[in-house]
Amino acid sequence: MSKLSQEVKDELRQSRSAVEAEDPELTGEKAEKKKKIKKRVGIILFVLLNAAVLFFTAKDEFTKERPKLPGDPFSIASILFLLGGILCLAVVLLSETFKYMLMMRHLGEKISFRIAFETAALGKYYDCITPSGAGGQPFQIYHLHANGYSDGASSAMPLSGFFTMQFGFVFLAILVFIINNNAIGDAIGIKITAYVGAFVYTLAPVMIIISAVAPKIAMKIVAFFVKLGAKMRLVKNPNHTIMKAVKALNNYSQSLKRIAKSKLLLFELLVLSVIFQAAIAMMPFFAVHTFGGHIEFFRSFSMCVFIYAAITIVPTPGNSGAAEGSFYIIFSQMDTSGVFWAMLLWRVLCYYSFIVIGVVIYGIKALRKILSKKKVSQNETV
Repeated sequence: MSKLSQEVKDELRQSRSAVEAEDPELTGEKAEKKKKIKKRVGIILFVLLNAAVLFFTAKDEFTKERPKLPGDPFSIASILFLLGGILCLAVVLLSETFKYMLMMRHLGEKISFRIAFETAALGKYYDCITPSGAGGQPFQIYHLHANGYSDGASSAMPLSGFFTMQFGFVFLAILVFIINNNAIGDAIGIKITAYVGAFVYTLAPVMIIISAVAPKIAMKIVAFFVKLGAKMRLVKNPNHTIMKAVKALNNYSQSLKRIAKSKLLLFELLVLSVIFQAAIAMMPFFAVHTFGGHIEFFRSFSMCVFIYAAITIVPTPGNSGAAEGSFYIIFSQMDTSGVFWAMLLWRVLCYYSFIVIGVVIYGIKALRKILSKKKVSQNETV
């Protein structure tokens, strides 16, 4: 906050006082209890939503006359396409891992493939289990700090990684909208939602840049939209929201400034982010062909970008429900066999696999801790 103008600091101080006046029990037991109840209800709704989407898509698929599992799912071609999808998953994780290793080197911190991989994988894990993918960066900051990285580096790496990741998707979305805008055919609703979603997705990196160049202007923009949301009764606590948003923008912009000192590094991070997003968008092609379907590569790629742009504004963990539904709506238009199974495989590759990998990493870390304590105990006994 030190680099914000005095006027911005005063505004934030006033907002902080207003928050305390508006909600004196914000940190009390009542608020904590409400938070737990809200979390449980969210989990139940999340499970029910996924179950409902799977039920209706399966019902639609299995009542059609076309074959459900065409050809031989264990043929060499199917296995090769499945391996192609798994390779996309590997590219996703490795591109993000290399980003952290590059930033570690630039910031003069210890370079560790293991910690970089864990930070990348567990960041995706928390993105998948928290609403709107909001849990990844805070955990990554904590994880890096817990592994001995400085406060500045622990913040700069995940926040810069987020900025470049956003830019990578915006770049692909604009490219697809220009070159292959008719990829999804007659699904006008999804096309319009994709445009809106891409615009919303663009706001974050643009606001980060504005905050870095002109913090006063950034704060005025944030205040305008938050107050507009309050008038529409979409924002309950405008002062607190303004304070939180401006603080977050400042953290992102300061982190970006540290990374952007090296133009080559920033370019490398952007390239790796585009590779990350491209690998995600390639997964449906391999999923459809694994179950005997046929679709052109660039059309499948473009349709996936439209899907991700359309579900950006959906606040469920990992965009669950909307992702499966959008995939099925678009790909079922093509009279492609095995769309339901392709949808399941796609979500395993781009969503559930990150949860499984996260659980495995936590399991390994817990096992190491147990073995370490056991070794210390044995040494003390000797």
